Amino acid sequence: MDNILVIGGGLSGLTTAYLLKKQGFSVTVLEANNYFGGRIKTIKTSSGACLELGATWVFYDSNLRTLLNELGLKLYEQYNIGNAIYELSNKQPPEVFNVLELTGGQKYYKIVGGASSIINKLSEAVGIQNLNQNTIVSSIEDKGEYIELITSTGQSYEADYVISTIPPNLLQASITFKPEFLDSSNSYRKQTHTWMGESIKFSVEYRAPFWREANLAGFAVSMAGIVREVQDHVNAEGNAFALVGFLNLKEEHYNLTKDERRKIVIRDLVRLFGEKSTQVINYEELIWSRQAYTSVNANTNKGLFAHQNNGHKEIVKPQMNQKLFFAGTETSNVSPGYMEGAVISAHTAVRRVVNQLAKKNN
Repeated sequence: MDNILVIGGGLSGLTTAYLLKKQGFSVTVLEANNYFGGRIKTIKTSSGACLELGATWVFYDSNLRTLLNELGLKLYEQYNIGNAIYELSNKQPPEVFNVLELTGGQKYYKIVGGASSIINKLSEAVGIQNLNQNTIVSSIEDKGEYIELITSTGQSYEADYVISTIPPNLLQASITFKPEFLDSSNSYRKQTHTWMGESIKFSVEYRAPFWREANLAGFAVSMAGIVREVQDHVNAEGNAFALVGFLNLKEEHYNLTKDERRKIVIRDLVRLFGEKSTQVINYEELIWSRQAYTSVNANTNKGLFAHQNNGHKEIVKPQMNQKLFFAGTETSNVSPGYMEGAVISAHTAVRRVVNQLAKKNN
């Protein structure tokens, strides 16, 4: 059976490897980072809280839900009871709405045990012996009968087929192709929006869900401070309590220390939810533009609109005589940027490889 290399150990890469292994292929995953998960990042605390700093929510997505069911993972509904806060500016007091007025009553879910549970389950299914961390691919060369990958340390990998799942913009900027592509695909990759690339996630753990006790949903949207959005983040068992959300940092905030930003975040939460917001157990944050294996640099998405060129035919077109294929959430034309898009892209890439094999063998 043909040997296949998958570049990237996030949800797309591990799902791709999982699907290939199910069909009997020999597959190896090369991950540049020192952990698997890509833009899924869960920090589990001693009390059982799962502080999400990356992809968090599951919507009505059939492919992702099917995969979760197959892996034996369960979902629980996002808390959606009580009042929500909306701040239009820092010049007027916050407005209070029933949370259903701000969310439209939409139901959405989180993964029991944290989003990283799906990464752990996929890693187990693919097999730790097939997974490589700290492996940075620097060049991909078409050798005719096979493809050779060279890493930053000079290590060589050979494969019949390669599937890259890293963000298109990062792929274009960080890997050399031999021979170079003669079409416009690299130009499109450079102009492809990297989802989460400009996001800053934060999560704060507390000893009690004081917002619920005050008939607050833990949901707020603000244009006044650096906390842009926040939601209830109590675990499925109801015994570990946190808030999770997004920050909107100004240029001067990036040079602050984590602790200095934490103080500003807590100040915003006090304004939104009251003085009990100061009773913090843990504070975590992640500035995704600073993640070397997600974003090219802080300007990765500068000048691009959300989802720009996601799913574009040029960035998914197979290269190197149908031996190099592309997956990753930005390559999906359905739910691009989300976990659902990541899973769809894996199915699409695997189907293309299998079809190519069928043509080759006929």
